[in-house]
Amino acid sequence: MNKIAKITAFLMAGLWITMFMSCSDDDKWNPGPEVSANNPGVYFDKSNPYITELGCSNQMILDADHITVLMGRDKNKTASALQVPIIVRRAASNLTIPQTVEFAAGQEFAELQIKLGEWEVSTRYDFCIDISEEYADPYKLYTDTDGGSSRYDAKMEVVCLLGTATFVPGEYGGSTKPQFTPFVHKIYDNLDGSYTIKNFLYNNAGFSFTFSVDDDNKIIPDPECGYHSTSDNRWYFYSANSSSSSNYIPCYIPGANPSDNVSYIYFYTKGNKSEGFWLDKETRTGKMVGYSRYSVSSSGVITFNFTW
Repeated sequence: MNKIAKITAFLMAGLWITMFMSCSDDDKWNPGPEVSANNPGVYFDKSNPYITELGCSNQMILDADHITVLMGRDKNKTASALQVPIIVRRAASNLTIPQTVEFAAGQEFAELQIKLGEWEVSTRYDFCIDISEEYADPYKLYTDTDGGSSRYDAKMEVVCLLGTATFVPGEYGGSTKPQFTPFVHKIYDNLDGSYTIKNFLYNNAGFSFTFSVDDDNKIIPDPECGYHSTSDNRWYFYSANSSSSSNYIPCYIPGANPSDNVSYIYFYTKGNKSEGFWLDKETRTGKMVGYSRYSVSSSGVITFNFTW
């Protein structure tokens, strides 16, 4: 026992010595480097998106061969023209990024154009660019409406749009009806006979809806998308092809009651007597009839009419 007590006392003494040394007055804090009074405070504007889409036609013709990155500088230091070096940390091999950006005299903002070379539809090309510390102010505090960052880490993607559609929810079943409002979804043409709606019904969890359209304009969900109940011709917007409740995908459709969300939803597909699941490219209209459960409202039928 005495031996154990001695070992314990020895360890405690070592702990106290370590604590005393760590709190010593010898520890000194050195501030970061001061920003030069002439530093122009250049930044990548916060309005620049994380993913920028470049449109193309179904004949594979780009709308533009570059994206534009908005940059700003301290509005109190705009009197003279300014050339700012751009540091490329990382970039896909088919991207051409200028080495500098030019601010005109008297101008607070400038644009940097990043050019795209060879490309494929639906492929994302990433890049990361910086502003040298001689030109950026690392201590600058910006408001919610202005400013940005000295680094821009982003991607660009070539997409072909069938259209930007407005979806109008309605024709609800159930006694307590949801109060959803119209919303917008882009319908992407994958140029292989299929189409995709990203973030379908505002699930905000990264789930998309991919489908094709047959000769009768009926929407045919992709076999790898959701749960297909073939016995009764229903397609469930689930995270896997299984009826398990663990695959439910909640959706947060905009509406008057933010607490009322879709718990799960399915649609009546071709062959079902309640079917109303179609898209007409010529008239630019479509309809999706389904059934939904909600966090607040009564479960029942729901219809989305859409146009673009």
